[in-house]
Amino acid sequence: MDPLTSLVAASLRHGDAPIDARESLVDALRAAPPERTFVFATCHRVEVYAVVDCELDDAATLTRLGVPELTPGVRLFRGQEAARHVFRVATGLDSLIQGESQVLGQLRRVVGEAGLEGLIGATVRRAVQVARDIRAGTPLGKVTRSLGSLAVDEALRHVARPEDATVLVIGAGEIGKLASRALSRRVRALLIANRGELRALELARGVGAETVRLDEIDAALARADVVISAADTRGSLLDVRRLQPRLADGPLVVVDLAVPRSVAPDARGLDGLTYRSADDLRDTAALPHEAIALAERACAAAAERFASEWMARAAIPVIQALHSRADEHRRRQLARAMSKLGHLGDRDREVVRALASSLTNALLHEPTIALRAAPERADAARQLFGLEDRPR
Repeated sequence: MDPLTSLVAASLRHGDAPIDARESLVDALRAAPPERTFVFATCHRVEVYAVVDCELDDAATLTRLGVPELTPGVRLFRGQEAARHVFRVATGLDSLIQGESQVLGQLRRVVGEAGLEGLIGATVRRAVQVARDIRAGTPLGKVTRSLGSLAVDEALRHVARPEDATVLVIGAGEIGKLASRALSRRVRALLIANRGELRALELARGVGAETVRLDEIDAALARADVVISAADTRGSLLDVRRLQPRLADGPLVVVDLAVPRSVAPDARGLDGLTYRSADDLRDTAALPHEAIALAERACAAAAERFASEWMARAAIPVIQALHSRADEHRRRQLARAMSKLGHLGDRDREVVRALASSLTNALLHEPTIALRAAPERADAARQLFGLEDRPR
């Protein structure tokens, strides 16, 4: 039996669905956030993790996760395969750039903010740990390419003299950091805009950039030759009204990595605008097949270990309940016996108490060892010994 049967993961990723579908799913999840789920969204994927009734079929499970019917390209994983999928995501094996580390940074940050508990929390936290270990022990740890660096390469490809260009980076999160670091020595000036000014200031100090407030974006656009947007702007920050005055002064390159996208739909085709989304980026390098295979095996083995450990946890409350029940019976029977042995002295009474404890422990020893060795017997033990309160 798969001890993780109730764990599910729904995934909508690049290659399986266009950015329009991923954007629509993010909008749907924000409009009606599903309860008791963990949503992890980046420019190339939307992930929803939850613990559900294992009797639900796929359609009902997706509804429970907040995924609308007929969402194209969605993949659903259950049980141990769901854990393996989460581990692969954290390790970068499911990314456009296989082995990239920015997804791990994004996941670690979101997990820190979410305060996850239970099986979902245990799975995601283990995924972060597994990803660190695999990156440290395989060639994945040497992958330096990132979505941020791909965005920079794509943007500067459309600029005649990058060394004379001014670039505006919107967003100081994981992708914004990587893009800014890749830009710092390749362009004349770098501007960083972010909703939180403190994070923008910290990043700007590290890369020699200038910060601008989001409400100063028009002035920053007037100076920029290139815009890389990697911020959760929660809507179309760059619309026709904002872009047309800038384009009247000359061409502009925008690489839009936000989901939902920062550039309004009717502005993406404006004359003079070179527009690229996350789906327009390509990675031409590749890890050796052996390195990918090694990491895949490590993720599968880690998922199997995690499932075994989670199953072992199910035995703990049963063992505790068994010992508590036995101790209750021991005290009751001992009190009854002592009431009939009033002629015994203190030393003899202590001998009787020790005998009762010794017999109880001896009787519990084998069932305890057996449950620890085969935790899948936990439910059978509950029924056999008449224990209550099934584990969750």
